[in-house]
Amino acid sequence: MKQKLLFAITLFFIQFTEAQNTTSAYLVRVTTGVAGSSENVTINNKAYIVQQSIGQASVIGTFYDSDYTLRQGFIQPNVLAKIIDLAIPLSLDAIIYPNPFVESVTISFSEQITDKVEVAVFDVLGRLVFSKSYTANQKVNVQFNNLSVADYILKVTANNKQFIKKIIKK
Repeated sequence: MKQKLLFAITLFFIQFTEAQNTTSAYLVRVTTGVAGSSENVTINNKAYIVQQSIGQASVIGTFYDSDYTLRQGFIQPNVLAKIIDLAIPLSLDAIIYPNPFVESVTISFSEQITDKVEVAVFDVLGRLVFSKSYTANQKVNVQFNNLSVADYILKVTANNKQFIKKIIKK
């Protein structure tokens, strides 16, 4: 029993140190800046998605051999890429209060609103959980009675501009 345990520890140590070696064929390493990132990599005519996160010095996640699912750290999906409309400027001047909220939030605009106000709420995975249109007004009260207690992303579109803010229902 002692020999099996020693063998397992030795094998783990060898694999662990090999994966930490910067010249290892088992590790694709990228230095990240302010945020994690994802890269599409093609090796030997096979496509891989390599994701990395801040503060992770080594591969600590999941590895599957069949179709190569590799994970490192606490990778978060790029939710804002699903939410932000690149064709509309992200320059709508608004204030959301209260935040955190219990049942509703008020959206107050600093600029004159001449167009309808579109309000959309997304969960942390980028799924649409609320959507409603309001008439043009300087203050809009939005009721969120059906939302569960959680963190959300609020997107407000008016005057052909957009505003995005994290909101918390408590």
